[in-house]
Amino acid sequence: MRKTDNYRKHHDDLRIIITRLQPMLDAKAIAANPQGVADVVRDLFGKFSVHLAIEDSTLYPKYAVHTDARLRQVALTFQTEMGSLSKRFDTYKRAWAGPLAIGRDPAGFVAETKEIIGLLTTRVRREETHFYDLVDTAA
Repeated sequence: MRKTDNYRKHHDDLRIIITRLQPMLDAKAIAANPQGVADVVRDLFGKFSVHLAIEDSTLYPKYAVHTDARLRQVALTFQTEMGSLSKRFDTYKRAWAGPLAIGRDPAGFVAETKEIIGLLTTRVRREETHFYDLVDTAA
């Protein structure tokens, strides 16, 4: 078992949720039934909030002081570059906390959700291609 298997599993779970969410991002359909998309977004909130909390409070700090210089540098760089994502995601969660908020501005919800999905997807891809393998090798 690799050291990053649980994190990779979280990424797989996030991809599944995003795959469910993307076809629902139609403002007219959301206006007619905001509850359906709110349920999927709630799943995204739960999964990604836990994932971010674990990575940002445990994984990055641990490897930011590792003896392997390359791993340490990547951890520090990622921690700095991606640290604002947690705040951005919290803002998104507060803005779109349920079907009433989503139903008040479906077009705004769609635009922000697409932006958040892009940020999450970028982070996941970068971690998998530039960070997790270094962690596994160092372990």
